[in-house]
Amino acid sequence: MSSTTPAPAATPATPPPSTLHTRILNAARSSDPSLAKASRILSSASTLDLNLMTAQYSLTFLAESIKFIHNKAALARLFARLSALSTYFDSVTIVSKPGDILLPPSQTALRLRRLTALISDVRIFNRLWGTITMLKWGSAVLQAPPKDAILKLIAYTQVVSNNIYQPLENIAYLASHDILPVDKLTVKKLWIFSSRLWALHIILEFVRLAREYALSSKSSASATTSEKLDPELAAERVKAKKLWTRQLIVTAAYFPLTIHWSLESGIINDWMVGLFGSIAGGVRFFPLWREG
Repeated sequence: MSSTTPAPAATPATPPPSTLHTRILNAARSSDPSLAKASRILSSASTLDLNLMTAQYSLTFLAESIKFIHNKAALARLFARLSALSTYFDSVTIVSKPGDILLPPSQTALRLRRLTALISDVRIFNRLWGTITMLKWGSAVLQAPPKDAILKLIAYTQVVSNNIYQPLENIAYLASHDILPVDKLTVKKLWIFSSRLWALHIILEFVRLAREYALSSKSSASATTSEKLDPELAAERVKAKKLWTRQLIVTAAYFPLTIHWSLESGIINDWMVGLFGSIAGGVRFFPLWREG
């Protein structure tokens, strides 16, 4: 009677890891670079004010937009304009009545403005030590001023302006919190005068940028062919041009804000304050995220 060797028993397959667990691990691995970048940008002391500024003005813009939607008079005007426009599209009805528009909770805008007020207070508090930074900047300018006579004059004037502005803002802030014994009328004057010094700085920024543009154009025109063909030099010129453009946009966005706060009655509403502030912050913030 012949015998046969029994076949070996099949090895049980290792159960696959949990699909949910695998997805979580993969998501964690893929998010590591973004989290590291966010930590560098959002947690850095050097970018703290920029982060807070971008959040403050973006939330102001959002809050004022919500308030506009909830303003029945503004909504009625918007509805009237939409109704008038509908005649150009074969009388297509856009909305039947203002109430058809879905509105967010009315308390949202109020809470956002409370948050922006808190952020603003934190930013000004953090600038209490700004005088030291201003003095350090002034010392650096004195030791290594710009070679161009016009740029040197601009730099010196900005140093003086900011070294007066910062202590005045500090006094106004502490007095507004009843820490320094200064009457309310004087506090108001200090806020306005310090804002005018900041406005002077911004106006001088326009002059500085114009002068740098003129010098750069002159330098480019006198550059030799070999210099123009140098890839490193060309890359540096492109980088400098992008930086100049960003600085111009930021300065242009700051300008109406500084004029607004330099006048007792102001010139723009809070929605525009949020808009211009968001531009000034975003133009500086997003390149940090992209290049970080």
